[in-house]
Amino acid sequence: MKNAKRNIEKIVLSLLVLIMASACGEMLDNPTIDKETGEDVNFLIVDFNFFTTRATFKLIDVSNNSTIRKPARMWFTGSNANDIVDFAGIKSEEYNISEGQVELTFDPNVEISESSPLEFAVHVEIDGYETFSQGIQINREGKKTFELQIAKESTSDDVLTGTEDNGSFIFSAFAETKSAGSETSQSYRINYSIKKTDLIKFKDFYGRRIFESIAEADLAYKSDPEHFIKIVIGKNTVFPQIIDRVSFDESTQLVTFQKLETGILEDIVLVGRRVTDLNGGTIQQQATCLKSLTPDTFGFTQFGDDSWSFSGTSQSYSNLHFTYTLASASMQPLCKLGSNIQFISNIVSSFSIDAVFYNREGYEILTTNFKGSFPETFTLENVPSGSARVEFKNNNPSFQAISDLNIKDLCSGDYEVEILPSLGYEGYQIVLKALCSDNTLVAIAPTYSGYYRIKDSGNDWQGIDMMGGVADILAVPGENYELRLLWKEEWETTNFSTAFDASEKNINTTRSKVETKVLEDGRTKFLIEHTFQQSICDAMGW
Repeated sequence: MKNAKRNIEKIVLSLLVLIMASACGEMLDNPTIDKETGEDVNFLIVDFNFFTTRATFKLIDVSNNSTIRKPARMWFTGSNANDIVDFAGIKSEEYNISEGQVELTFDPNVEISESSPLEFAVHVEIDGYETFSQGIQINREGKKTFELQIAKESTSDDVLTGTEDNGSFIFSAFAETKSAGSETSQSYRINYSIKKTDLIKFKDFYGRRIFESIAEADLAYKSDPEHFIKIVIGKNTVFPQIIDRVSFDESTQLVTFQKLETGILEDIVLVGRRVTDLNGGTIQQQATCLKSLTPDTFGFTQFGDDSWSFSGTSQSYSNLHFTYTLASASMQPLCKLGSNIQFISNIVSSFSIDAVFYNREGYEILTTNFKGSFPETFTLENVPSGSARVEFKNNNPSFQAISDLNIKDLCSGDYEVEILPSLGYEGYQIVLKALCSDNTLVAIAPTYSGYYRIKDSGNDWQGIDMMGGVADILAVPGENYELRLLWKEEWETTNFSTAFDASEKNINTTRSKVETKVLEDGRTKFLIEHTFQQSICDAMGW
C-alpha cells in the first residue's frame, strides 16, 4: 500500500512552502487568508479533504436496530484491507470502538471504479454478541455508510427430545425465519442425529462414561423414553437480507445473502446427567429447505478471509459446543452501479438522512445513510434489479418528515427527493478550526463525522457533513447548541449559541473562541476556534 500518511506529510510541506513563498494569487499575496473561508489565520491549517472516499461503519443490534454502544474490536481482511486508514493516514491492525461507530478512509492513491473495485471484509467482536463478518465491495468514490447488523449470542433456546430410529436418536427442529422488517418468511428443518454407538462413548462431569454398552442404553430408554436424552440449542433466527461476498468454486461474487439461523449446542442431558465430553463420539446435523423465496443456494456456511463459502446441507461434529450458520443466497446478478438519488432543498444546508430499502416482497435489502450538502446525488451500488420502496427515518429534527420513495428498478433511473426544513429553523454556517493542545500553531480542518443538537435537550444527535472544517446547518434561533466530532472512539465536544443580545452581539457560552459574521445570503457564520483534546494531534505527531 502507498502509505496515505506520506500524502498528508506532502500536503503539510506544501502548505508550509505556500505560506513562506511569494507568488501571485490571493493565497500567495496574503498567506494569512484561509483559501476555503476567506478568514485570517495565524497558524497552519491542515485539511483532510483530499481523501476522496471515506466510510462510516455503524454497529447495529439486529434485534431492535439500536446502536451498540459497548466496547468493540474491529479489523479488516481481504485484498484491499491494507488500503484502509484513519484520517491521520495510519493503518491499524484493529480499531477499538466504544461509541457504536467509526469513520475511516482509503488510500487516495488507490483507484476505485467498476473495473477496479475495493474489496475487503470487516469483522467485529463485542462481548455478548456473535462475532460478525461481512464482505464489502466499493465501486465508486464518495461517502459510504455501512450498517453492520450484529446479533446477540443465542437469543432463544430449543430444547429437543430425542426419539429412537433405526439405531440412532433423532432430534428435529422446524423453523420459520423472517427477514428483519418483513412479513415474508423462509421455512426449513434441522435434524440432529446421534448413533447409539456414539452415544455410549459420552462422559459426564466426573469423566465417567454414562453407559457401558448399547444394551444398557436401550434398557434406560425403554424405562423412560421421554426423559432419556435431550439437547439444548441456543439460536438466532431474525437476520436481514444483505449484500455480501460468497465464494463459489474458485470465484467470489457479490450476492443477496441471508443468514437463516446461527446456533450453538449448549447442552446434552442423558438420563439426567450432563454430558461434558463426547469422548470420540459424533453428532450429525442435516438441514432441509422447505420453502424459500431465494432457493438458489442453501446450506451451512463459514466465513473465510473475505467471503462466505457453503459446505452443503449436512455436517458432522466431534466437539461438544459446536456452532453453525445456516444461510441462503440468491444468484440473481447485481448491478454494480444502480439508480441515482438526488437530495434537493430550497435551503442551504448539509444533511444526514437514514434510509431503509425494501424489495417488492417486503424484504429489507439495504440500510444506509446519505450524508452530503444540498443538492447532492448518490449512486446506489451492488443492488439487485427490481422495484423497491425507500423509507426515510424521521430522526432529523431540522427536516420535515420525508415521504417514501418508490423506485421502479434499483438498477437504473434518476430520482429526486425534496427536503423541507422544519418550522422555526434557520440556516447557519459553522467554520471550525481545531487547534492541537500541544502545538497551537497547527489547526485541523476536520473532514469526518460531525453531530449537533440543542444543548441538554436529550434530542437525537443530528449528523452534518463537515468538509474542511466547514458545515452548513439548520438551527433554532436563540438556543445553545452542542457540536461534537468523533475520532476513532473519542468524542470532541464544543458549543455555540444562536442567541444574540440586544446589541446583536452573539452570546458565547463556551470557552472556545467564537466569532460571528453575516454572509452575503443573510445567514450567520460561526467561526469557532477550539483546542482539541482528541488523540488525532498525537497521531499526527503534533
